[in-house]
Amino acid sequence: MIDVAVGAGLLSLVLIPALSLMGQSSQLLQKLDLQDQLLFEAERVIEQARIDLCDPTEFATRRGTIDALVVGNETSSMRSRLTIQDSLTPNLLTLDALVWEDVNNNSQHDEGEPSQALRTQWSQL
Repeated sequence: MIDVAVGAGLLSLVLIPALSLMGQSSQLLQKLDLQDQLLFEAERVIEQARIDLCDPTEFATRRGTIDALVVGNETSSMRSRLTIQDSLTPNLLTLDALVWEDVNNNSQHDEGEPSQALRTQWSQL
């Protein structure tokens, strides 16, 4: 009987921390999955802008900031912001994409909301 009690005690010393680590691991995987989705959407915003900027008229005139709700994603509270501005070099545009999970649904990127940002430059030449 003593062997069983000692074995159960040792097992509880190993199992309880292991279960705690499994819970933390699950939370980290969910956070990583969300960050991966945000990065994918930021890349998609940049690529769509590049496609649009292949048109010479769009390249010459399209500047400013465009906010949009991310559609076609399992997370319905994602928003994106694309800023297109002139660079210091002629015929070169700077594209900044920000995608975030709009937790409070106020259409603004607030401190603490998960987000991903990408910046690239695009030239027509």
